[in-house]
Amino acid sequence: MTTVRITARPRGPLVVELGDAAVELVGPDGQPREPPPGKRLLLCRCGASKSKPLCDGSHNRIGFEAPPPEPDDGDAG
Repeated sequence: MTTVRITARPRGPLVVELGDAAVELVGPDGQPREPPPGKRLLLCRCGASKSKPLCDGSHNRIGFEAPPPEPDDGDAG
């Protein structure tokens, strides 16, 4: 089984490290999109990207900063 690693950058996108995993990318319109080549995706989370769901660097232009994480209540599920 391949592990996919997703890292949230504090002032930027979600970085998805795919390794050898396949991915299906769907746009906000519900239509499938061709993922860019490579083993990594950068997904927008600021909402300003013109190429959603992919990041286009708009977070820099708008000064995006992620909200602080919510405190962990110790409940693992």
